[in-house]
Amino acid sequence: MSEYADGPASGSTVPGPRAASLAPPPRALPVGSQDGDMAEEMEEAYWSVHDGAAARATVRQVLVRLPRITARIGRLAWRADRRATAAVVACQLGSAAMSAFGLIASVAVLRELFAQGPTPDRVRAAVPQILLVVGFIAGRALLEAAVAVAQARVTPKIRTALETEFFHLTAHVRLEAVEDADWHDEVYRANDRGLFYARQIVGQVVSLASSVLGLAGTVGVLGVLHPEVDA
Repeated sequence: MSEYADGPASGSTVPGPRAASLAPPPRALPVGSQDGDMAEEMEEAYWSVHDGAAARATVRQVLVRLPRITARIGRLAWRADRRATAAVVACQLGSAAMSAFGLIASVAVLRELFAQGPTPDRVRAAVPQILLVVGFIAGRALLEAAVAVAQARVTPKIRTALETEFFHLTAHVRLEAVEDADWHDEVYRANDRGLFYARQIVGQVVSLASSVLGLAGTVGVLGVLHPEVDA
């Protein structure tokens, strides 16, 4: 204890300052693998294997695969809960109809407001149309809430159905596959990433259907309001 209390041990020396300066870093680095380079032994993370393919996918490839994916999700949802699936479809169609009727009623409101006559008279004449627009907006909000409720019911059931199918497929394999490292990676990726995205894709399909129906309703309203415009 006295050695540490009184100072450094006898005979020990403190190193002096560095005399020679360090060499500057090289201006260029060698290209390619070098001796002792471990980059070739590193493998891509299991969760990012298909991310590159998704990033390189073109719009045409996405549009070609989209109907097949949507149909598969629709079949899974129908088998999981027919009532909730039918409610989602019906409410989506009703919401699109409410949007279309709301646009038509909004045009009627603008027509009344920009009509000839004193401003108070124009506002009073537009009140029924304004109330109609408010009713359509409220109806659309209620239908969208019903879609969210039905979606919340059917999404866990779809995930359960996918998990059941996954366990069924992985349980009926040959014993040689269990000892295969690549098979383990694929199974782990399907369980971890596949089921994760399967839960999200239900909401994305519902949002896509809502957007497509809304766009179709808008195009239909424009065709009704201006039938004389050539295609």
